[in-house]
Amino acid sequence: MNWDYRVFAEENGDYVIREVFYEADGSVVGCTENAVEPVGRSMEELAKQIEWFKEALALPVLTLADMPCLPTPKKVKPDRSKNLSRAQVMAELELA
Repeated sequence: MNWDYRVFAEENGDYVIREVFYEADGSVVGCTENAVEPVGRSMEELAKQIEWFKEALALPVLTLADMPCLPTPKKVKPDRSKNLSRAQVMAELELA
């Protein structure tokens, strides 16, 4: 899997940078949920991050709608068979 930085146009009109992940064939897998910011443990690392961000400016701008949809997880109903009522809890704690 490969990745790079890409510019995204947000619904509110802002532009942000996210990491975008690709399969070996170049197809987009997804992106980070939140925008990323440049960071480094040295000035050189920070400068490299900023350079990669600049490279993202030359690529087409994306939106979250361009990202492939992931299947929505199915909601599982919780097992409530072992739940206690308030009265049962109070009795067990000897508060009733």
